[in-house]
Amino acid sequence: MLKTIAQIIGFGGAGLNFLSFQQSKRRGIIGVQIGAAVLFIIHYIILGIDGDGEAFSGAALNFIGLLRSIVFINNHKKWAKSPIWLVVFVVISTVAAILTWEAWYSFLPSAAMILTTVSYWMKSETKIRLITFPSSPCWLVYNIIVGSVAGIVTECIVMTSLIIAIVRYDILKKKKAVKNED
Repeated sequence: MLKTIAQIIGFGGAGLNFLSFQQSKRRGIIGVQIGAAVLFIIHYIILGIDGDGEAFSGAALNFIGLLRSIVFINNHKKWAKSPIWLVVFVVISTVAAILTWEAWYSFLPSAAMILTTVSYWMKSETKIRLITFPSSPCWLVYNIIVGSVAGIVTECIVMTSLIIAIVRYDILKKKKAVKNED
């Protein structure tokens, strides 16, 4: 029963992840990601309780991602502008991987979090999408190993959403802008 509840909550996070990359502005992308992170924290905690603790790396790194997103969405404020935040979240993600080490695959969510941290620091929505994309295969492999069906579906959805957004905003919109200049 717990596993079913965990998967339902995870699918809620999957939906939010898809919606996040369909946002045209950085603030929208990160804002929707905050909701997805909350759902995935709950998802991985329940999977960890129901299983043998394998999913706690995912919960810990999603919690770090939640804090990161809260700081980065506020980077228009003086306290959140400092580049030290980028370093702090990369270091914390690395330490979390060490502290929650279960096996070789424990580094995958950490690598994904570091890529996403760097991407969310960027001001360009295009760079956010391009740098975030490689994090999905890392999460995909991790989710397959820990048995997160919702996580597996999420990463397939995220990769699809990123491709749609890259085509929609970064390729077609730029082609249209160039055509209008001619």
